[in-house]
Amino acid sequence: MRRLSDRSSLRPHDVVLAVEIVSPGTRRIDRFTKPGEYAAAGIPFYWRIEQDPVHVYAYRIGDRVGPGGERQYELVADGADVIELTEPFDIKLPVAEITP
Repeated sequence: MRRLSDRSSLRPHDVVLAVEIVSPGTRRIDRFTKPGEYAAAGIPFYWRIEQDPVHVYAYRIGDRVGPGGERQYELVADGADVIELTEPFDIKLPVAEITP
C-alpha cells in the first residue's frame, strides 16, 4: 500500500491541481511548456500565478485538442483582486493580498 506522505510515488493521475508560480528566469517554460506537460499528463486543473504584479489564472482541462491530439486547458477565471472558484474545490482567493 502506498503512503500519501511519500511524494516520490505520486503519479499524474494522483494530482488534481498543479500550481505554477512564474519565475523571471523561466517565464517561457512556466507559461508554455509546463502547462502542456500537465495537460498531456491528464492533470485536470492548473493555476498560473504571475508576479509583479500578482495575477492568478485558473484553468481546467477542456474539450479543445492540441496539435498532438492532447486535450488543452481552458481559462475559467483570472484576476488580480479576488477570484472565486467552485472547481476543484470552493475557494475565494484574495489575490491582492498575496505578497511575492
